[in-house]
Amino acid sequence: MNKTASYSRMPLRPGVQPPAGLRPGTSRVTLLIVLGSETVFFGTVISAYLYLRATQTNLAFTQQLGAQLALPVANTLLLIVSALTAALAGRSIRRGNVKALSGWLLVTLVLGLVFVAGQAFDYLRSGMHPADQAFGGVFFTLMSFHALHMLAGVVVMAIALVRARLGDFTARRHDAIDVGTGFWYYVVAVWVVLFAVLYLI
Repeated sequence: MNKTASYSRMPLRPGVQPPAGLRPGTSRVTLLIVLGSETVFFGTVISAYLYLRATQTNLAFTQQLGAQLALPVANTLLLIVSALTAALAGRSIRRGNVKALSGWLLVTLVLGLVFVAGQAFDYLRSGMHPADQAFGGVFFTLMSFHALHMLAGVVVMAIALVRARLGDFTARRHDAIDVGTGFWYYVVAVWVVLFAVLYLI
């Protein structure tokens, strides 16, 4: 009989933890719950934004065209690349390569910081402010909350990087990496949607 299967069927005494790899994925479940609530939030604000775009005629915002889209496009491509580096970090630890894990985590968090800086610069040059009617407030909310999520992802990656260099992760023990990269993918996916809504529609 498969040893892993036999372990999973054995009743555990109180206070005894199951073998590594068989513990319930509570961190993953928690992540899914958090991301679900965040999806509802972003969906609500995006809906409000689109409604205001459709109903208000005197908006401070003007659609960016041509060269003005260069920075948002470059920033979006940068973030997509960061998702690839995060995936490479996850693949590295699954192969037991802690050194490569550390390297890819570092690249990922640096790309995240560059993205946030570009996002802030793009917002400032748009000429909009949080107090510019309801529309400006909604636009600011979308940009700022996504930036906060990205910064949270950077913090998660930084903590994972420190733990990786301390030897906390192995090929069989890396749940924190899976959760961290999962959050990162989500933030990237949200920005792709925001980019389409804010700059293309």
